Amino acid sequence: MKLVTHLQAVLLALGALSVVPVQAQTTCANSSLSGDYSITITGSILAGPVTGLVNGVNLTHFDGAGTLASVDHVIINGALATSADWRPGVGTYSVNSNCTGQASFSYPDGLSPGLTYFFVLTNHTRQMDIVVSTPGFNITAGSTRVL
Repeated sequence: MKLVTHLQAVLLALGALSVVPVQAQTTCANSSLSGDYSITITGSILAGPVTGLVNGVNLTHFDGAGTLASVDHVIINGALATSADWRPGVGTYSVNSNCTGQASFSYPDGLSPGLTYFFVLTNHTRQMDIVVSTPGFNITAGSTRVL
């Protein structure tokens, strides 16, 4: 009798758990993207004054209110993209409620073209998948929040 009562309690608990969602729906906003993110850049530039394979790293600070500031170190065809070791950039971003978003930034030096990219925030906003949408660029990137 005790075993039957225990089994009934376990089945009741499992039944109750089955109606609880596995993961609650995440809602994002600009404030969801805040802090420093390390970004790994890979791809190619297909059109423009300099074309070729691209690899690089970037550190971007998102302020949680739609403004970003970054520095990057980019290699194109095996050569440094600019004379600066770390090239600063500034821009804006917006995050949609479904954790997708868009960012645009430019380089104050005026020598490099600005870029626009689309992203998806993942892993509770600790990571980001990125694709550059600027014509002539075939670049993807992965990003992790710096703790």
